[in-house]
Amino acid sequence: MVSTAQRTLEMWLLLGPDAVVPVAGRCSYRSDRPYEVEVAFISRGRTIATWQFARDLLLDGLDGEAGEGDVRVRPVHGPYGQRHVHIDLSTDDTVCALSVRATELTSWLEQTTAIVPPGQESRHVDMDVHLARLLAGKC
Repeated sequence: MVSTAQRTLEMWLLLGPDAVVPVAGRCSYRSDRPYEVEVAFISRGRTIATWQFARDLLLDGLDGEAGEGDVRVRPVHGPYGQRHVHIDLSTDDTVCALSVRATELTSWLEQTTAIVPPGQESRHVDMDVHLARLLAGKC
């Protein structure tokens, strides 16, 4: 049986020092894909982009800088002492900088770790299913 955790988090697209745009991030986690999370970014009721990346990046990014390459995560202190987590998503020609409240992200990540504790992911991977998906070109 597949267990899931899904939550929509309020995020902000960082356009400049004083320019931010609210964006919803629908975060999804599945026990049959225990290493990854999916975040669908929603604006005006439409999904504008979907990214998949390692759950460990978010877990590690709560306390320090994590990631290299396309996804980088780091904690920051916002105005009035609020903790946020910045997520930078890079493509060949652009970087999308996002911010989310650390308390909201932490709460959702706690749901995922209750489903599959860190370090226990390999117990939940069905290699036959993943190999079949890979060979069928559905990864």
